[in-house]
Amino acid sequence: MDTSPPRQATSYDVATLAGVSQSTVSRCFRDGASLSPDKRERIEAAAQALGYAPNKIARSLITQRSNIIGVLVGEATVHAYPDLLLKLGAEIQAAGRRMLVFTLSGPDTAAAALPDILAYHVDGLIAGFAPPGQMLDVCAQRRIPIVLYNNISDDGWSCSVGCDDTAALAALVAHLHANGSRRLDVIAGPGSGAVSRSRLQALREAAATYDLPIARTVHAAYSYEAGRIATRALAPLADTLVCANDAIALGAIDACRYDLGLSIPLDIAIAGYDNIPEGAWPPYSLTTLAQPLEMLTRTAVRMIVEQLEGAGASGEHRLMPASLVVRGSTRLG
Repeated sequence: MDTSPPRQATSYDVATLAGVSQSTVSRCFRDGASLSPDKRERIEAAAQALGYAPNKIARSLITQRSNIIGVLVGEATVHAYPDLLLKLGAEIQAAGRRMLVFTLSGPDTAAAALPDILAYHVDGLIAGFAPPGQMLDVCAQRRIPIVLYNNISDDGWSCSVGCDDTAALAALVAHLHANGSRRLDVIAGPGSGAVSRSRLQALREAAATYDLPIARTVHAAYSYEAGRIATRALAPLADTLVCANDAIALGAIDACRYDLGLSIPLDIAIAGYDNIPEGAWPPYSLTTLAQPLEMLTRTAVRMIVEQLEGAGASGEHRLMPASLVVRGSTRLG
């Protein structure tokens, strides 16, 4: 008994059944190719009868386009933006491409995984973290467009899309100052991160505008656990704690309540950045800055497509507005 898998139908089989040449079958499944209605109908009927599907991998060897956009994400990215992959997948598919996801722990593993990533002949890359310089150099050499999602780089080849931290944190500080904050403690993100540095610099500039002193600044990972540990280490705290992201802020809130015995916002006001769903839960009611994720996602995909179609420029950086979401973790007058 033959237990081998059934042979897949080929374009030759379709051509034979439809009574046309093999090249005519190829044209039928090529976007924009001209073909008489009669031949197209015969070919499509034969393909359906045989269960034939065009070999996109083989076609990519001819066109030098795979129509695959690689998406690089790390654990922190997925935790901060749980719907990101769904949104990116929908936008990439709407642009006539397909998404291939690479889950990496960070820049170090991205460098090691680069040969495997490029082996899939991706047309472009969207990175949810700042890739290592080696990866950016190879992308530039091979003319592979790469867009950094909510990250920045000055390598000259990669593009980026992110939030306008200066305007966002100016709005947050204005709210804090107007509602009684007189001194800030800050839990910033990792000291080596470009986004962390950008947010910290924007916060310092905004605080200086209102003569609002920043008492202490500590750096921590973008996680709940890191936020809770850093908050305990800062005690006693200033009257307001500003956190680099919402995960840190949620850890800070629990540290204040359960470890330090503080009331929020009576004893201390706390604010975050990102507007993750958990921040709206009643136990937290976190004041934060909401990023326009759909706009960021749509723009990231559009930038890749524009470059692939020759309409975009390398090294372009686009900033989107964030909006202040005021909840119960900060004082209201």
